[in-house]
Amino acid sequence: MGTPRDLSGKSLRLEYESGLRVVGHYRSESRLEWEALSGAETGKKGAERIHTAEVAPGVHFVSWLEAGGVTVSQVLDLPRASVTSFVTFPTPDGRQSLFDSGRIVEL
Repeated sequence: MGTPRDLSGKSLRLEYESGLRVVGHYRSESRLEWEALSGAETGKKGAERIHTAEVAPGVHFVSWLEAGGVTVSQVLDLPRASVTSFVTFPTPDGRQSLFDSGRIVEL
C-alpha cells in the first residue's frame, strides 16, 4: 500500500446523497479541517487527527474519532470522484449509525 501523499494539501467538497455537504481541507496525512455547509450539521466545524491509507491508486481510506464521540470512516475515490462514508454517533437512545455516499468536487 502506498502513502496518501496526493491527498495531502487537497481541498474537497463532499456532496452526499443525504443532502449533507462538507468541505474538507486535508492539511497533511494526519490532519483534516472540515466544515458542514448543509444538512443536519450545518455550520459545524472540526479539526481532526486522521488515519489514512491509500488502498488503490487515488483511492484513500480515511478515519477519525471526534471529541464528542462521533466516528467517521470514509473511502475517497478520487479517480471516480466518489465518496462513501460510515458514521457512528451517540444519541440518548444509544449509539446510532449512518451510511452515506455521494460525489467529490475538488476545490
